[in-house]
Amino acid sequence: MLIRELGERDASAYYALRLEGLEREPRAFGSDADSFRGTPLDAVGERLRASDNVFTLGAFDDGRLVGITTFARETGAKTRHKANVFGVYVREDARGRGVANALLGELIRRARQISGVEQLHLAVSVTQTAARRLYDAHGFVVYGVEPRALKVHGEYVDEEWRALRLA
Repeated sequence: MLIRELGERDASAYYALRLEGLEREPRAFGSDADSFRGTPLDAVGERLRASDNVFTLGAFDDGRLVGITTFARETGAKTRHKANVFGVYVREDARGRGVANALLGELIRRARQISGVEQLHLAVSVTQTAARRLYDAHGFVVYGVEPRALKVHGEYVDEEWRALRLA
């Protein structure tokens, strides 16, 4: 397995995998598949252009993108010490092989190398048992629960808010 930063050339593969995740796991993401479908491929490529504050990692198995996650640093003067983890997803046929663990581990490793980033934050739906175990294993602690954070097909889903101190 190869983990690397995604760029504009990966837009098509990222688009397909992100859409798959939004369709198969609607309770796991704040974004929805219908809205994402309307996103032009060049806009997806633009989002994948890394900056000092944002990067997306991809996990590849035999050249095929099987997992993704995004790091986004806060930009405000009083919040630049924090960054967020978004959009963790692993293709169903690649699960159980440590892909998500490797992706998150690499994101955390890179975050620790960014001057001034002291903690990572994420939200995880309480329905996502495997994801919650992954975040526990990496030391993310729950600091709150947002009741009814998402409404998916008329059903409410609570989200845990978690943080990991890097220092």
